[in-house]
Order: sequence, then structure tokens, then C-alpha cells
Amino acid sequence: MIDNILSLIGRTKPLFDDDVRTHEKELNDIVSSSRFLVIGGAGSIGSAVSKEIFSRNPRVLHVVDISENNMVELVRDIRSSMGYSNGEFATFAVDCGSDIFDSFINNGAGYDYVLNLSALKHVRSEKDPYTLMRMIDTNVFNTDKTMKQVEAKGAKKYFCVSTDKAANPVNMMGASKRIMEMFLMRRSL
Repeated sequence: MIDNILSLIGRTKPLFDDDVRTHEKELNDIVSSSRFLVIGGAGSIGSAVSKEIFSRNPRVLHVVDISENNMVELVRDIRSSMGYSNGEFATFAVDCGSDIFDSFINNGAGYDYVLNLSALKHVRSEKDPYTLMRMIDTNVFNTDKTMKQVEAKGAKKYFCVSTDKAANPVNMMGASKRIMEMFLMRRSL
């Protein structure tokens, strides 16, 4: 599959292949000694990131996602393709905007790296005011809230995924991601 994609885009190998190979040992050392939290870790981007982190045997990998079904699929996929790791791997079907998530963060040991990959990312989510409000809540307010929480618990890095539509927003989805970027730049963790 990857070969088909590479030939389609005119490449013979993935873009970062040389960098990953050059820094493989350093990358594995950092991951194996670190605690990771992936928020939205069972979505399309989140599951790929969670699998990549898991493959490098992290000390701790906690995955949070609002979708219990996607979380079950992620665990099945990891277990069937990679088995088990020496580190702690746990999943939590929790909404990062909830009081339950607040308890989870406040009572936990903290994380070195937090990757917030939760998002409402489709323009069609603007179709009604309720989903639009959820988009703004997820893409803007939950991002700001979770960043403050993990910063207070000593996170080294906080990463949040954005979109090209944030560069020149012409819809609410792009605008919500642009605002999210502005919040992150203001905090610069």
C-alpha cells in the first residue's frame, strides 16, 4: 500500500525516512523512558500516532478517546500486530472536556509528552448550531484546558494537530483551528 502511495506522489521512500533512521536509537531511548498521553488517540490520526509510539516501547502510553468502539479497535489492532510491550499501556474511554478527565489528570502522575489529536475536522460539522458548538468546544476550549492541566503537571511538550484550513480560514472549522493555534502560541509549551 505504501509503495502505491509513494509512486503516486513521486517518491521512492517516505519523506522523513532518512531522519528517522539517523536518529533511531535516540528516538527509541527517549520514547522508552517517557510517559505519553494521546488525547483523541483512537481517531484517524490518533490511532496511527498511538501505534507508532507503542511500537517504540514507551514507559507509559495512555490513550484517551471519547469513542469506546474506536478504542477497542485500536487495542485489537495493536495486540494483533505488535503484541504487548514492557511499559504500561492503558486506554480510557473518556471525553477530555469532562470532569472525569479532569480527575484523571489531577490524580495521575503526569506525562512527559501530550499529543492532543482530538478534533472535529469536517466542515459539514457546521451544519447545525449544536455540532458547531461542540466543534468550538473541542477544537478551542478543550485544547486550552488540557494544555493548562498538563502544563501544571509538568509536561515537557504539548502537541496539537491543526489543518491547512487554519492559514486562511473561510469557514468555522478553519477558524476554530486558527484560534486553537493562537491559544497554543500564547502559551508556547
